[in-house]
Amino acid sequence: MASAIRFTEVINSNGNVPTGTPVSLRETAISSDDFKWAYSGGGNNRYVEFYDAQIGANRVATITTGSYGTLTSASGTLTQVTSTVSGIGKYDAPVTGVSTATGSFIVNLEHIAIAYLTAAGSSNVQYVFKNKCFEFAINRTPAQLRTAAITNNAVKLMSLEFPLLFMSNNRVLNASTSGASGCIFAFSKLKSAGVIADDRRFIDAGVTGVVSEIYLDTPDSLVLATTTPLTTIIPGF
Repeated sequence: MASAIRFTEVINSNGNVPTGTPVSLRETAISSDDFKWAYSGGGNNRYVEFYDAQIGANRVATITTGSYGTLTSASGTLTQVTSTVSGIGKYDAPVTGVSTATGSFIVNLEHIAIAYLTAAGSSNVQYVFKNKCFEFAINRTPAQLRTAAITNNAVKLMSLEFPLLFMSNNRVLNASTSGASGCIFAFSKLKSAGVIADDRRFIDAGVTGVVSEIYLDTPDSLVLATTTPLTTIIPGF
């Protein structure tokens, strides 16, 4: 469910914000659906990337440090994560020097189509914004991401953690080490879910019995499969 996100945009500055002069400020509010992410730049510069419905296109806004600092506390579904150099991520995240260093940025939990554990304390994330996929690795587990959403009604926002066995009918090699906290997805990307018993696709891969299948509304139409009951993954199913 979309919420309102507010930030203070810097319209005119000479040098690093906020020390450069002159500076004009504009209070801006957008839908959380239109918030892509926020991140730090050089000096005191902070940025928000978002879809500007007024011009019908994506744009980047320079915002004040104070405004950046209050985004996660005032905007409901936003949380700060740190990129990592381990894992499978393609490093599409807006972090300078991600191949050699770590960096923090702010994401919208509702845009996380899927996050799955790749190593201890590290997840690979597929992030979908305006029907475009971004992939990156972060130093937050799926369980930690759901914890960040609890104050915003986690049952409605994100699934409970479950061990991921297949993704788009391909076996997840590290499923045996991912444990119960191996995967999580946002309900905003849920297309449908169901259960199937003794499917040959999974039997041939060594998985028998009832399998839960989850179809996500992503550009690559991800399909997740697990032996965890849907009643556990989606409370009230």
